Amino acid sequence: MYSWFFFEQTAAELSKKGIHATVINPTYITGLDTDLLESLKKDHRLVVTMEDGVLDGGFGEKIARFYGSSDMKTYAFGLEKKFYDRYDYEKLVEEYNLKPELAAKKILDLIK
Repeated sequence: MYSWFFFEQTAAELSKKGIHATVINPTYITGLDTDLLESLKKDHRLVVTMEDGVLDGGFGEKIARFYGSSDMKTYAFGLEKKFYDRYDYEKLVEEYNLKPELAAKKILDLIK
């Protein structure tokens, strides 16, 4: 569903608002890079994941579980687990904030 461009564009939108976003491509990770995740605690308040499909059982849930007892906030973008039959793509991406400008707006709301 997503391309690397989506992540970079979301980070660029955040940059316009003075927010430096660290973009990490987890596709090479077979488990969790716990050293990396621990290091993010030093200078990050929020970790956002963007699923390439549904949220249930996704990478975002693993990240949320890792940070569960810490002060780190987590948020996952993705789709609800349901059957999408004859949907309007534009409406779907807007409903779930899956456009860079919408994702950036949601992230800004989360860190206020």
